[in-house]
Formats: sequence, C-alpha cells, structure tokens
Amino acid sequence: MDEIVVGTYEGFLLGYSLQPEDDRTILKQTFATSSHTAAVRCLSIAGKFLASGGTDDKVVIIDLKTRKEHTVLMNHDGTVNTVAFTNGGTHLLTGSDDGSVIVTRTGNWQIEKIWKKAHGGQPVTTIVVHPSDKLALSIGGDKTLRTWNLIKGRPAFTINLGSKGVGLPTEIKFSPSGDRFSLISLQNVDVWTISKAGLEKRLTCNSKPSTTQWTNDDELFVGLENGNIIKFTVSETKAQTYQAYKQRVKCMHYENSNLYSASSNGVLKAWHVDDDNLQEICSTNISCRVTCIALNRQRHLIKKEENCEDDGKASGLSDNEDKSNESDDSEIVERPPAKRQPGAFVKISYDENNIESPPAKKTKRKKKNKKKNKTE
Repeated sequence: MDEIVVGTYEGFLLGYSLQPEDDRTILKQTFATSSHTAAVRCLSIAGKFLASGGTDDKVVIIDLKTRKEHTVLMNHDGTVNTVAFTNGGTHLLTGSDDGSVIVTRTGNWQIEKIWKKAHGGQPVTTIVVHPSDKLALSIGGDKTLRTWNLIKGRPAFTINLGSKGVGLPTEIKFSPSGDRFSLISLQNVDVWTISKAGLEKRLTCNSKPSTTQWTNDDELFVGLENGNIIKFTVSETKAQTYQAYKQRVKCMHYENSNLYSASSNGVLKAWHVDDDNLQEICSTNISCRVTCIALNRQRHLIKKEENCEDDGKASGLSDNEDKSNESDDSEIVERPPAKRQPGAFVKISYDENNIESPPAKKTKRKKKNKKKNKTE
C-alpha cells in the first residue's frame, strides 16, 4: 500500500495508509514525528528520503526506511516555502523568504548552486521540477515566472505574470508529461502549454482555488476554499463539481486511481476516481491543521524485518494446512504449542519414518574404550 505523509501547522509529520479492516477500508496512522519546532510549509519525497521545510528556517531530511532523522539543512535565513526533489532523486531544490534558491546534492548533502536573488530579493514561494529534470519553474513575490536550466545551472528566461493578467500567483504544478502546467492566481486557474510558450485555457471559479492536482495530461482536480472539488477537462473546457468538505480544501495528491485530499480543519479523505465519478473510500480526522501532502511510493521497503517475520508465520501456517490436507483420513489431533526452552541452542527433530538413529557422540566412545583398556 502507498503511504500518504502530511505536514501540519503544529510542526508534526504524520503518515497514513489505506488498510482493510472488518470488510471496509480505513486510513491508519503509520508514523508521527516532530522534527520541526514550528509549522511545516512544504514536503517532497524521492526514493527513501523525505524533505520538509518549515517556518523554523530549516529543511529536515528523514529516512523513510528507518523512520529516523537523516540530516538537517540550515542553509536558509528565512521560512522555507518550497522543497522539490528532482525526479531522479539526485538533487534537492529549496526556496525561502530570504529570496534564495539553493540546489543541494542528495548524496553528500552539499550545496552545488545558490541563486541568492532568484526573484529580485523577493520571497520564493513555489518551485516545481519538470519530469525530464532538465528545467525547473519558480514563482516569487516579484510576480514573475522564472525558468531555470538545471543542466547548465543558470536562469533561462523570465515571464512577467502581471502583463499576462495573472495576479498574486500561489501554486504551480506540471502535468504528468510536462507539456502543460497549472498556475493558480486569485479566482483563476490558468493552464499553460510549454510547446506554445503561453496561456492555453483559463478556468474562473466561483470560489477561490487553493490547490490543483493533475490526473493525466488533459484532466486535473481543483480544490476550492468553499470545500468543493472541481474536475476540469482542458481540451473540452468542461468542469464537474463535487461537494467534498465544509471548509477549504488545503492540498491534494493523485496516485493509482486514488485521490487523497485534506481540508484545513484536519479531515483527510481518500477517493476512488472513475471516469465521471469521485467515490469516497474512507476518511479520518487527524486533529491537526494540514498544510501539505506527499506520497511515499517506497512503502513496501519499510520495516523489512517485521515483514519477514510475518511472512515466516504465514508460511508456517500454510505448511501445517498442507500437511493436514494431505492426510484427509487421519484424525486431527490438536497439540498445545511447544514452549520455548531456556538457553540459546537449536533443537533438531527427526522424522519417525527414518530408521537411522542420530550418531552417538565421540566423547562417549572414547570413555568406553578407556574403560576396556583398564580392565584388560
């Protein structure tokens, strides 16, 4: 099962996964950490590493296999607003209120590049990496959209969003192929096309949009402040509204036909996405104010030892069942489980069908021979 990780205003990182229980599916908590001393603002996951930035000016790296803090990056002098791993997981890009964008290598966690005034000294609010890992987009307090060449390590070009009718941009996200990206500003959701290098469609909502999530290159979900979720089809300019919450939809994530969403009051929900339907699977209240959400795709690699023990137990049960099935005519005798004997040793059991008995110890033979020699 995939694992959803959420960040909260209270500084906690919480993990939840879908698990079956009594003919139903629930969201069960898997872990909880409090590595931050203030609110968590952003999350990003690549491989086994989870990066989280907060208002305490630090980036915390957590190893999701061991569930322990791996390292802490203190490279910024302001609130860390955005963190983004490259899709290959080789580098981490971070943006802060101090106006800088820092590129860190994940192998040794050393800084490779710093743009101190990425947006003219204004706060950097959002960074997203293209699926090809060749470029990244960022927006900041100067109301500009900047493109960064990640191969050459330098800025490529800048777009003044004010001239395009975009005011106060808050979020930007790429489509799965990377040909389109969505940009939120005020009451609008703008869909831009990289191939055409311009605005393609604009969706004006009846309530202020707070977050977007692409499902494919033509469809995306939009979360609104009134608690509704809109499914928008770009090519057909068609929108369908679903009533999801009574309060603002804070963040969303889509994976494997499941949509995970969280409201500002702490209600986390899982939805199954059909062609024209959004069916609620389950929900839970985490009793915290959610700020961000991310997906851990390496859930199957966590806690290998416990999984091995469980597999061993399961295989033991299956072996007993097979033996009982082989002898259908024989009577089934229930035996109490054998108690573990004290001491660190291995007990070897022999089958009753084997005629040969275990070999005698050599020490006993030597003693007998000594006795015979003495009598002679």
